[in-house]
Amino acid sequence: MHAPSTANAPTPLAVKLLVGLGVLAVLYLGREVLEPITLAAMLSFLMAPVVRKLRSLGLNQTTAAIGTLTLAGLVVAGIAMVLLMQLGALSRELPAYEENVRAKVTRLRMMTLDQLQQAQGRAGRMIGDLAVPGDTSPRAIDDDPTAPTARTTDGKAENSAMLVRQFLSAVWGPVGVVGIVVLVLIFALLEQDALRDRLIRLVGGHDVRTATAAFNDAGQRLSRYFVSQFLVNVGVGLVIGVLLFVTGVPHATIWAVLAGLLRFIPYVGFPAAAVCAGVMSAAMAPGWDLMVSTLLIFLAVEVVVAHVIEPQLYGHATGLSPFSVVVSAIFWSALWGPVGLLLSTPLTLCLVVAGRHVPALAFLDVLLGDAPALDLSQRFYQRSLSGDSVEILADARTYLKRRTLARYCDRVVVPAVDLARRDMEQNLITPDQLRAAQEVMLEVFAALTHTPLPRRRKSGVLDGADLGLRMRQERLHREGRWQGSIDVPAGSVMLCVSMGDPGAHLMAEILVRVLRDSGFDARHIIAEELTGPPDDAKLEAIGTVFVVGAAVEEQDLAEVRLLNDFLVELPSATVVMMMLAGQVTRDPIANDRTHHTAYSFEEVLALMPKT
Repeated sequence: MHAPSTANAPTPLAVKLLVGLGVLAVLYLGREVLEPITLAAMLSFLMAPVVRKLRSLGLNQTTAAIGTLTLAGLVVAGIAMVLLMQLGALSRELPAYEENVRAKVTRLRMMTLDQLQQAQGRAGRMIGDLAVPGDTSPRAIDDDPTAPTARTTDGKAENSAMLVRQFLSAVWGPVGVVGIVVLVLIFALLEQDALRDRLIRLVGGHDVRTATAAFNDAGQRLSRYFVSQFLVNVGVGLVIGVLLFVTGVPHATIWAVLAGLLRFIPYVGFPAAAVCAGVMSAAMAPGWDLMVSTLLIFLAVEVVVAHVIEPQLYGHATGLSPFSVVVSAIFWSALWGPVGLLLSTPLTLCLVVAGRHVPALAFLDVLLGDAPALDLSQRFYQRSLSGDSVEILADARTYLKRRTLARYCDRVVVPAVDLARRDMEQNLITPDQLRAAQEVMLEVFAALTHTPLPRRRKSGVLDGADLGLRMRQERLHREGRWQGSIDVPAGSVMLCVSMGDPGAHLMAEILVRVLRDSGFDARHIIAEELTGPPDDAKLEAIGTVFVVGAAVEEQDLAEVRLLNDFLVELPSATVVMMMLAGQVTRDPIANDRTHHTAYSFEEVLALMPKT
């Protein structure tokens, strides 16, 4: 017997694709059943806060659900009654606007169609008459306006029964959908607790805690979103109604209610309400001023609400990125039509919540959620490899508005450097990427510390090699050999000594930038330069020595001896050992020399006296 072949077995990715296609097929083919059920479920989330409020007053679930439905029915009936009264009054006034409509249509025709016809006539005279003379084809005969046509004379044969059937067939579909939605909504509110328990058991199985957290998260987000959107749209309707009434637009209540209702439909609802109100304003007044004022009111209210009120009110309540909201509107409207467009945001919100609580669906949270896909250190590393210093500087300036440069280096730069070090150990970084990353680091630290690089820098032997030494060399070109004046008060210089390792050189150079940003006179020297004090140097100016250790495998015993001999000549100086993050570092300072140890730039600043 042979073992069954697994060559043609579907891979996990293929299985996921098949499952996804199956779900899409079910959503599309079952849309006539799923649409009303989903609408009822979303309405139940909208009414859930009212039900909870009534239950907190001591009512049971049934009484609270019936009271909520009754209240909702009264509100809908009141709005419908007001709209019917306003529409009836508007229909009776329409004949009075006929003259305005005719005048505006004539004016628009003169500005558009007549101009096009004149242009077409001039073009026809230039090109010539292309028609074939004597064309007696059947098409020409049919197009002849003088040709006799057969007209049916039974146009009045339709009876009232036919009109009634046509009316019923037209309204039966929407009425049926509304009836199903109301019916499902009633039972969803009555059986709210039981349905939740069944869904938790069905989805969570024995893991009740995770399922409960997911359902609570989804319920709270949906309820908060629906209530916030409901209140905002009611406010929008009230503000527009008042402004239109003050402007003098007739029947302002109709357009206010229409604006509030249609604003629930993303992207197209509110513009449609504005167009309807603008068209009727143009028909109701002789000039164009009323129409322009109406459209400006809609535009101003929408701009204020969308860019000021909603961001403050919603915040991160939905947890959706702006791009995912647009994509979800396109996707669900293509899948379910207008109902999908109306429910696109809450449905996508449910998918994001599922991605946060179900590991297999975590990609949904990454694609659709508002949480950053990469943290700042990963963004720093990725942008560095791409040579994009603009975005790094934008992120850094935003970060530094509330935090220090030391914390930025600890939380962002050092982890990014650690990512680069691990990739370099595995030879995963190309020479071009390394060169681009080094240029970005030079530009970023030059901009953050307000020490711009020369406009034209000649390439040297250090280009593409040790980044820390490149950064130091740039400062030496600008500041001189001693990186500042040697005629300074005693104990004011903070000397950063880096051992023989590229990582130590880079951390020491960053440490110099951090100390200078805090107001200290910091300078950088490498251990191999500690061969003896220069004639014009004053050792008493050095008050603190920072030793940035190298990795164990990179330590040079000769450099260790030079360092300790140098420290002997500075008996009163404070010595601080700085360990490199992510590396096993050996302390090169002699055991008999008292010193501090710091593991971050913030710890270094904490050891410094306040300036």
